[in-house]
Amino acid sequence: MKNKIPKIILILSFAPYVFVLLYGVCSAFFGFGFIFVTSYGFNAFTNGIIFMTLLLCYYPVIPICLIYQLVYLAVFVMKKRNVSKQKIWLISGIIAVILALITVLIYCNS
Repeated sequence: MKNKIPKIILILSFAPYVFVLLYGVCSAFFGFGFIFVTSYGFNAFTNGIIFMTLLLCYYPVIPICLIYQLVYLAVFVMKKRNVSKQKIWLISGIIAVILALITVLIYCNS
């Protein structure tokens, strides 16, 4: 069970992307209203995806999921190449810190 938990979290980390896509499809069929304009079709689909992605980046759901996915991928690749645990933790930490700093810089500058 201990080995299955990271895989379950990895699968769940794709939920925000699925939610954004479903929101875009619903916006295409039922319309996307913003300020005083309602659009339909492909325009509403793209507007809905952009709006929900920005909302999920403002509340850092997507960046956290992206950090987890990249760290999981780094650990997976390093385990396949038989890299030591210390190097795995070091490189995963470096990737996480870099992505967290980028997220904070983007968040603070907006």
